Amino acid sequence: MVEAATKDIDLSVLNHRATISDPYPVYDELRAASPLFGYRDFPPGTVPGVDEPQPAWVVLDFDHVSQVAYDHERFSSRDSLQEESSAPTLMLVNHDRPEHTRLRKIAAKVFQPSSITAFHAEAKRLARETMDEFISTSASVDVMQEYCAMLPARVMAALLGVPMARAADIRGWATAFMLSEDLTPQERQQRNVALLDYFDGFVREFVQNRDPASAAAPLLTAFLDTEVEGEKLTLEEAVLFCMTVTVAGAETTSFHLGNMFAVFADEAGVFARYREEPAIFDRIFKETLRRHGPPQRLFRVATQDTQIGNALIRRGDWVAVFFGAANHDPAVFPDPRKFDCDRDNLNRHMSFGYGIHRCLGAPLAKLELQVTAELLRERFARIERAEPAEWQGVSLLNHGLARNVLRFIP
Repeated sequence: MVEAATKDIDLSVLNHRATISDPYPVYDELRAASPLFGYRDFPPGTVPGVDEPQPAWVVLDFDHVSQVAYDHERFSSRDSLQEESSAPTLMLVNHDRPEHTRLRKIAAKVFQPSSITAFHAEAKRLARETMDEFISTSASVDVMQEYCAMLPARVMAALLGVPMARAADIRGWATAFMLSEDLTPQERQQRNVALLDYFDGFVREFVQNRDPASAAAPLLTAFLDTEVEGEKLTLEEAVLFCMTVTVAGAETTSFHLGNMFAVFADEAGVFARYREEPAIFDRIFKETLRRHGPPQRLFRVATQDTQIGNALIRRGDWVAVFFGAANHDPAVFPDPRKFDCDRDNLNRHMSFGYGIHRCLGAPLAKLELQVTAELLRERFARIERAEPAEWQGVSLLNHGLARNVLRFIP
């Protein structure tokens, strides 16, 4: 009955380029009727033109998104479409318990806060070098291409011990896997295969030739050596973890960085306030995630019949969980289009997920934004928009800018 009632709503609007560039007005129009059935789009790692997406329920209301994201028993993260594609399976993101529990315990130890803190100086060095290379006061700069695309790739290269010369490859693999670049099916498949082939060979060579006394490749070393309750990752799992953190770290963080630059340029008084009050960075970071959070939606699959709002979601149904829509639910975040780092509920943003699948890489993403903001504060008095912002319109997996041309005033 509910499914029949929603057939008159054309959910293909969610795939329009204009919607992908600015999805929030469409979310507002659809939210009251959520859940809605019939949405079709692609999970990470799939290949449009080769793989065929399943029709899915759309969940947009904050409470409904929270319910589905938290209830890992009734809503599985295993993605048969992605598993059957030419790309490797993401670690943790596409696992359920009990396997997820084993993997997450190890990964949580790898990403413990002390490890991220220890990387601060190296992250700032990489940020400084990247900023020196691309951002000056003499000309306007497209920070998406010249800084935001490069810093996360270089950070991942440093953490994994990958030669810096491969940073551009890391970026290309990430944009293909996360569907944020227009590519032919053949090009996308080639990059997905190249991603796995590279890390499979790289990790095996690293294991064969590693120097136990070396401090290089701290993240890869941790993946290989960390043991929890007698359990360690297999070599194959270490390879897949390298691939997973590469595509997530080099893509989502790139958009997150670009969105912070846009906030500093476009939101009146934010950068000036940060320069006077650097301790406010944490609030700016969180409100950027809420207002412009890159992760927009992921899929779940119902493991049993479950009532969500007015909809009975049947076992086997796909559900698209729209974290970006939850972040703009006016019942939770009044005046959601307003950037307001003084909100009293900034911790409720959903951009890092919810429940057992909350993003373990969040502290690393925060570190990259933090060192970038520190350098901008040290070097520049103002950041101004030089050309209109152009938000990417390729995939609703991530919300971020395609072009972000700014001028930096010393």
